[in-house]
Amino acid sequence: MALFMLMGKYSPDALRNIIESGTDREAATRKAVEAAGGKLLGFYGMFGQEYSIAIIMEVPGNAEYIGGIAPAILSGTLSAWKTIPLYTAKDVMKASKIAKKVAAAYKPPGRK
Repeated sequence: MALFMLMGKYSPDALRNIIESGTDREAATRKAVEAAGGKLLGFYGMFGQEYSIAIIMEVPGNAEYIGGIAPAILSGTLSAWKTIPLYTAKDVMKASKIAKKVAAAYKPPGRK
């Protein structure tokens, strides 16, 4: 499973609708992430920043991530967004083993 953080900025229309209706956007986001085969790990609001929300999710891969966020983007809910791939300490431990194996085979330019 892949971890991603989506930082998003609500469009003015979306923010107006959220304030007027009082809808639970965390529940709506959870439903969308689960429909893409993932799990919502965190949903946070931010103020005083370029973005207004930070969503952390675990999904099977890139296709599920893209498919999971596309409806919010295409509907105009978000006026700006940024994707940040995340990794865990276990990923670093696994990468360390891979790096040692690759280092034994890799030759920098100009070295024989």
